[in-house]
Amino acid sequence: MNKMKTILASLLLSSVFTFANEQNPASGWGSSAPAEPEWPRARFFLHAGLADVGLGAKIRFSSENAIYMTIDLRYQVWQFQYIRIPALFYLGGNNLHFVAGFTLLNAVSSSDASGEVGVGLNCDFGKHFGIDALAFTPMGASSTGASLLLDFRYAF
Repeated sequence: MNKMKTILASLLLSSVFTFANEQNPASGWGSSAPAEPEWPRARFFLHAGLADVGLGAKIRFSSENAIYMTIDLRYQVWQFQYIRIPALFYLGGNNLHFVAGFTLLNAVSSSDASGEVGVGLNCDFGKHFGIDALAFTPMGASSTGASLLLDFRYAF
């Protein structure tokens, strides 16, 4: 079952990277004007906090920055060693968002890994910087407990 999750996560990440690389910013995203959109449809980002580091992709669904999704690879070393790939949905305005999602892949140094639910708040400062306050909670019985994370993000 873990091999299937790894394969599905790899396919999803590959499709996101392919989508981001093949988009032509001069096309104007459906308009005939050759202007670049104010908020890019897909971006990559790096994030780091006291407990974890990672990199990922951000896909915007709304006309500005109100609704978007992130898929990223996180490595956490605080309390337990985690490698997780969460799919998080950001809902709100251009700057402040409620965050909800789940982990596509969760590999823990202990043997009792389970899926996780993620919730939190996000504040984006313009197009490049943001802060995430997130909590990941196991869905099943697990000795690892919840992870509380405060991450600073740079989108490029």
